[in-house]
Amino acid sequence: MALQRHDDETPLHGIPMDEDAFERLIAGETSYKYELIDGMLYDMTGSSPKHSDIAGQIDFQLKLQLGRSGPCRVHRDQFVAIPGHTPFCPDVVLTCDRGDWDDGKTSRPYRIQSPLIVVEVLSPSTEKYDRADKFAHYRLCPTLEVYVLANQYEPRIEIYRKENAWQQEIFTSGQTAHLDQLDLELDVDKIYEGVFDAES
Repeated sequence: MALQRHDDETPLHGIPMDEDAFERLIAGETSYKYELIDGMLYDMTGSSPKHSDIAGQIDFQLKLQLGRSGPCRVHRDQFVAIPGHTPFCPDVVLTCDRGDWDDGKTSRPYRIQSPLIVVEVLSPSTEKYDRADKFAHYRLCPTLEVYVLANQYEPRIEIYRKENAWQQEIFTSGQTAHLDQLDLELDVDKIYEGVFDAES
C-alpha cells in the first residue's frame, strides 16, 4: 500500500477495536495494511514472498490484457467500500468505473466503490474468513461479478461468478479461467510461474 510510514510506528495486531476507531486509524498516515475482522484489528502487511508473487502475477496478467485506453483499472492493496461494513483491502481489485480512479479525490482512505473483480491470495491465518464471512461481505457490493481465490501452496485458483450463482469453479496447472465479463483470462501456469522454483 503506497502510504507514508512513520519511522517509530509499530503495527497493531489482534486487538479489539470498534468501527469508528478503525475508520480513524486507516484515515491516518500508516504504512500498514489493516482489516477489521469480527471486531478485532489485524495487520495484513508483510505477506510471504509466494503470496506477493502470486498477487503480482494476477495483477500483471489483468493489466497486460486491459491496456490503458479503456475505463478499467487494476489495483493492488486498495481499500474496497463494503455496504454496511468497514472496508476491505483485497490483494487485487479491478474496477471499470472511471470515478474510482479518475475523479481527483485526495481524501483518505481512498475506497474503490464499484469493484468488478476481487482477488484474494489465501493465507493459513485468513483462509477460513476469506472463504466465508469476507466473501459474504464482498457479495454485498452490487457491482461485483467475480471473486477469485488463489492458493499459495499449489497452482490452483477458484473462481466464483455472480452469473453462476457464486458456484465454485476450480482451475489447476494447464488450465485457463476465462472471465467473459471483460474478455479476460487467467492462465494458471503463468500465475504460478517460478513461484515454487526454490522447492524443486
